[in-house]
Amino acid sequence: MALPEGDYYGMPDQGVKIGRGDVGELCTPETVRRTVDAGEIEMFQSVLRRYLPGAHGEVSSTLTCLYTMTPDSHFVIHSHPSDSRVAYACGFSGPGFKFAPVVGEVLADLIVGGKTAQGIGFLSAERFKRSPGA
Repeated sequence: MALPEGDYYGMPDQGVKIGRGDVGELCTPETVRRTVDAGEIEMFQSVLRRYLPGAHGEVSSTLTCLYTMTPDSHFVIHSHPSDSRVAYACGFSGPGFKFAPVVGEVLADLIVGGKTAQGIGFLSAERFKRSPGA
């Protein structure tokens, strides 16, 4: 949900689970900060107090979530340039799981038939190629 304070998400999970998808630190699995500090907890509590009064109770646990993200926030779906039997998809960020059925269909189309009826041109890995001299 896009709010003035940022882009938040949540779901019931033996209480209330809340996270934020528009901020974070660039990292790798080896360099990620695995702790959640008091300021971050207060940020979430503040949003809960404002938009879900009564849902900002005691914090039972915290964790850090890692996901991949492309520079333009769109997935990559592409056929391998030298082997038509291979197609790949990546960069799905947090909400990528919602697209799993159609991504599976597109990958199957690409591998079996070499093309898909879905409009995936904007998801091509080619969009990240650098221009000469860049």
